[in-house]
Amino acid sequence: MQIRLRLVLLFGLLCVSLTAFAYEDFENEDDILEFDDGADALLLAEHARESNATLQWGPYRPNLYFGIRPRGLPDSFLAGLMWYNTESYTGMRFTRHACDTKDDFQGYGWEAYDPRSGGRQVLYDKQNNVDITTEFVKYGPSWALRVRGVPKTPEATISVVFYFGTQGLATSSRTSAYNARGYKDDVKYEGAIPGLGNFRMTATYGPESNAAADNTHPVGMAHPAEAWHARSLGVNSDTIWRAMDYYMAVMQEQIKEVQSTFPREAMPGAVPLFTLYDTPEAGNLHFLQRNFKGEFEFDILFDHEGETPITSDRVTSLLDATVTEFDDRYSKVFPHSEPFNSPEYEAFGKSLLSNHLGGVGYFHGTSLVDNSEGAYDDEEEEEFWNNKGESEVAEVTASELFCTVPSRPFFPRGFYWDEGFGLLLVSKWDPDLSFEIIKSWFNLADEDGWIAREQILGEEARSKVPKEFQTQYPSYANPPTIMLSLASLIEEIEEFAYAERKGIPVPANDDTQQRLVNFPDLSPRMAYLHSPALARAALKRLYPIFKRHYNWFRRTQAADIRSWHSPDEARPPSWTEGYRWRGRTPNHCLTSGLDDYPRAATPHPAEMHVDLMAWMGAMTNAMIKIGRFVEAPVADIERYEIILKGILGNLEELHWSEDEGMYCDLAWDAETEARVHECHEGYVTLMPFLLGLVPAHKIGIILDRLSDPEGVWSEFGIRSLTKRDAAFGQDEDYWRGAIWVNMNYLALRTAQDYYDDEQTSVTDRAKLSDIYSKLRTNIVQTVYKQWKETGFAWEQYEQSEGKPKGVKHFAGWTSLVTQIMSMAPVLEE
Repeated sequence: MQIRLRLVLLFGLLCVSLTAFAYEDFENEDDILEFDDGADALLLAEHARESNATLQWGPYRPNLYFGIRPRGLPDSFLAGLMWYNTESYTGMRFTRHACDTKDDFQGYGWEAYDPRSGGRQVLYDKQNNVDITTEFVKYGPSWALRVRGVPKTPEATISVVFYFGTQGLATSSRTSAYNARGYKDDVKYEGAIPGLGNFRMTATYGPESNAAADNTHPVGMAHPAEAWHARSLGVNSDTIWRAMDYYMAVMQEQIKEVQSTFPREAMPGAVPLFTLYDTPEAGNLHFLQRNFKGEFEFDILFDHEGETPITSDRVTSLLDATVTEFDDRYSKVFPHSEPFNSPEYEAFGKSLLSNHLGGVGYFHGTSLVDNSEGAYDDEEEEEFWNNKGESEVAEVTASELFCTVPSRPFFPRGFYWDEGFGLLLVSKWDPDLSFEIIKSWFNLADEDGWIAREQILGEEARSKVPKEFQTQYPSYANPPTIMLSLASLIEEIEEFAYAERKGIPVPANDDTQQRLVNFPDLSPRMAYLHSPALARAALKRLYPIFKRHYNWFRRTQAADIRSWHSPDEARPPSWTEGYRWRGRTPNHCLTSGLDDYPRAATPHPAEMHVDLMAWMGAMTNAMIKIGRFVEAPVADIERYEIILKGILGNLEELHWSEDEGMYCDLAWDAETEARVHECHEGYVTLMPFLLGLVPAHKIGIILDRLSDPEGVWSEFGIRSLTKRDAAFGQDEDYWRGAIWVNMNYLALRTAQDYYDDEQTSVTDRAKLSDIYSKLRTNIVQTVYKQWKETGFAWEQYEQSEGKPKGVKHFAGWTSLVTQIMSMAPVLEE
C-alpha cells in the first residue's frame, strides 16, 4: 500500500517540467458539472428510501441525557426525559435533563448502540441516588423507549418525567379520559406529523413491582404518588426545547399554591409537593410524571398508524436482539489485537464506539454570521486582529445538519475538524452512515464554498455556547479532516474486492442493474462498499460542492507566496502554494484547531503556517482521489496534481529548517524585513509527517525527534508540544504539552504507511516498528486507565502522569482508541 497522503514519485513530480496554472486560472473554472443520469437517480433514490427507513428516528438530541426527534423533519416532534430525587425538598434542584459537565455522575453513556437499530444507555447518577437505564429500539417506522431505575439505597424516591411536543403543522392530543387523580393504567396519546402520518403514543403503567412512597397528606391523597400524572400546555412550538423551563414554572405555581394553603409545619413531604397536578387542558407540549420508590420500569411506545402496534413484550425481544447484534458486529468490525484482546478491553471499546455513535444528532435552525467587510477581510494590514471594524452580525436562513458531536455535555453541536476524525471510526462501522453525514455537511456550503467551522444551529444550540463564540466568519477555516475521511472511505471501497450477497460472491465493480437487487441485504449499512456504482453516483452529485469548497480554502487561506518568486523567471508549480490561517491573534489560532499552540509572538500578513500547508496537501490529495473516482474531467485532475507539486515543493523549500531539523512556520522579522523560521516542536512541526507528506530520506530525522523522551515522546502518548519549548505547559496550557488521541492516531496510521513504502530504508522501518508498537500500547492504556477510574473518556490527557484533562465525556476523536485496539500489534509487510 502506498502512502495515502503523498504521491509515490515525490521528487519525480517536483522535477517534471509542466506549465503552471496561476491560482486565478483554476479558480475561475466553471465547477458546475452534470453527472447524473437516469440510472444514477434511480439507484440513489432507492438507497435513500432504505437508509431513511432505518435512520428516521433516533435519540438525535445528544445534548440531553435522553431526547428523541426525527431526522429531516425539523418542525415536527421533540421528546425528552427528566428525573429528580424526592427524598428532600432540595432534590428538585438537581433535575436531570440537559447533559452538563457539572452534574455529579459516576459515569454515563451508551454501553451498546447502533443508530440504525437502537441500544442501551446507563446513567450512574450519584447526586440523585439512582442508576437510570434508557433503552431505545426501532420497529419499522415505530420505536420504543424503556426506562428502568435502580435506586442506590432502599429508601430512595425518584420522580421521572417524560415529555413530548409537536411543532409546526404537527398535532397531538391525549386520548385517555381526564382524571384529576391521575392514571393507574396506561396513558395514551395520538397525533399527526406531516411527512410521517398519524401516530399513537402509549406510556405503560409498567410491571406490578413498580411502587411509590405512601403518603397520607391531603395533597398526596389528592394526587396519588403511584399514578401517572399528565398535563398539557399550549406553547410557542419554537420553544418546546425549553420543556424543563416550562415544567419548572408549573411546579413553582403548584408549590406557591400549597404554601398559601398549609402552614410551614403542615407542609407535605417532597414526594407530594413535587408531584404534577393533572389538568384537562389541551396543548402541544405534554408532560407525564411518575413517582417511584425502589426499582421501576415503564415503556413509551410510539406506533405509526397502519403498522402492527408495538408491545412491551415485543420491546423486550427487540432489545435483546439489538444488543446481541451489536456485540456480534463489533467482534467482526473491530477484532481486538494483542494485548487488548480480552473482555475488559472489548467492553471498553464498545463503550467508546457506542458513545460516539450515540452522539449522532440532527440539528436545525438559524446561525449567526458576520457579513461585514471585516469578516471577509484577507487580513492584509498589520495588527489586523485589532482592526476588523464594525461587525454586521445577521441571523441567516435556517439550515440542517446530521452529524456526530465531540462531547454531549460540553460540545453538543457539529465541529468541522472534529467530524473528519470521528468519521474515520464511523465509516468502519457503517460506511453508508458516514456518507450521510458527509453529504449533510457539504449541503451547508454557501455559494462561495464556505462551511462554518462550528455549526450552532438554532436557539437550543446557542444556549450552550458563550456569546463571544456564537458568530461565524466567512473567511475562517478549520483543518479539512472530512476530506481526509472521505479519501479513506474511497480507498476502502476500491479495496473491497468481493461482497457476499446471499452467499453469492459479487464483484465490487458490478455496475449492472442487479445492484438494485436485495438492497435490504446490502443496504443501508454497506451498500456503498458493495456497489461502487452507488458510491460514485452519490459523490458525482457532491463533486461540484467539493470543488467549490476546495477553491474557497485556497482563496481565503492563501498567503503572500508570489513575492518569493521572481516575476522574471518561469513560474514554478509552487508559485501559488503558501497558506496562513485567518482569524489569528497573538495568543490564539482557533481556526487551526490547535487553539493556543505557540506561533510567532506577533501575527503578520506575511507569515505562513506549515500545518495549514500540510492540510492543503492532504486536501489536494483527497481531491485527486475523489476526482478519479467520480471520473471528473482530466483537466481537474491535472490541476490538482500541479497544486500538489507546489505544496510538496514549498514544504521543502520554504518550511524545512535545516538548522532545527523540522518543518516550521514562517514568521515576519520586522528588523530584517524578511521571513524567518518560527519553530515550536510538536504537532505543528510534525504535521507534514502525520499527513504522509515527508520524503523518505527525512523520515529518520523525524523519527529521532519523535522518539525523544525530552521532546514530544512520553509513556502516555505523543505530547502536543516538546518539553524543551518555553511555552510548554504555560498559560492556558491547552495544546501546550497535553496528549490528544487524534494526533496519536494519525502517527500510528502514518507509521504503517511509511513502513509499507518501498522507499523507506531498512533502518527507518525498524524505527517505525519500535515507535508504532510502543505508541499503540501507550495511548490505549492511557485512555483505558482513566475510563476505568473516572467512568469517562476525556478530551485530552496530562503528559507526565496520563491524568485526564479538559472535557469529560468526550467521545469524539478519543473514540479512535477503538480503532487503535483493532490495529495490528506490530508492523508487518
